[in-house]
Amino acid sequence: MEPKIIHRDADLLVVDKPAGLVVHEGSGHTGATLTDWLKQTLPKSPLADQRFGLLHRLDKDTSGLLLVAKTPAAFAYYKHLFHQHQITKQYLVLVHGRLAPDRGVIRIPLSRNLVKRTQFEPATGGRAAETEYQVERHLGQFTYLRAWPKTGRTHQLRVHFASIGHPIVGDRVYGKADRLRRQFLHAHQLDFVDPIGQSRHFVSPLPDDLTHFLHEVT
Repeated sequence: MEPKIIHRDADLLVVDKPAGLVVHEGSGHTGATLTDWLKQTLPKSPLADQRFGLLHRLDKDTSGLLLVAKTPAAFAYYKHLFHQHQITKQYLVLVHGRLAPDRGVIRIPLSRNLVKRTQFEPATGGRAAETEYQVERHLGQFTYLRAWPKTGRTHQLRVHFASIGHPIVGDRVYGKADRLRRQFLHAHQLDFVDPIGQSRHFVSPLPDDLTHFLHEVT
């Protein structure tokens, strides 16, 4: 479960996280985390008290791209971009059922479940959450799509698709158990403008386990 560095410069590290690796400690987790790996990779980081510059997170069983700042100035700049929704995140997703229409926007507010505190649910008085999606193709009982979360709520894509009757394949929390061992959710692409005004574009290919599953259901 070793992360892969796909880009590094004086200000930024772009990491491809494998499924199964927890981003940081919490919720009773005691094993190795991505933050532990960052501590070893960036031992002189001035952002040790900010999880070594980690700018956002992915669920344990979600694979794909993460941004890590290497300087306080870069940390402040990219945090601002995230808060202003100026970093475009694209995910590759496989959901149960035939999702229609082929393009749409899900706007359902979310809040933490009052009983199961690690889970989230639709709630009228919850925090605003918006997800745009585009169907790539229908595969029998599944739909393969791209999704762009316009907000960054915890478990947003998982809860949004489950709430409209199309849970993500492999999601045992918000969907149902099936033969895929983890949720089919991959942080595929990141686009943003860096501090010197240059447009940046990073892509992580679909991992082998998800590619093989797609071939099985095609």
